[in-house]
Amino acid sequence: MAIFGREILGNTVVDRTGAPMGVLTDMHFDLNTGLISELLVEVEADLDPAVLPFDHVGRTVKIPGTAVARIAEKIHLNT
Repeated sequence: MAIFGREILGNTVVDRTGAPMGVLTDMHFDLNTGLISELLVEVEADLDPAVLPFDHVGRTVKIPGTAVARIAEKIHLNT
């Protein structure tokens, strides 16, 4: 089943324990492979982006595509 980017924008991103991290606001793709290279996630209000193992600008963290375990109703990370 194909998933289009606009269908998952706004979905909740959860860590490997299922705890919500934030909401997907954008994503980048590798044009050579077609794979997701990076997710941009606006973190939850009670979460400090500086304590996460990802680069961030303001409240938006940049999560590498390799950290994505699966995409379903929620976006599940393997970290």
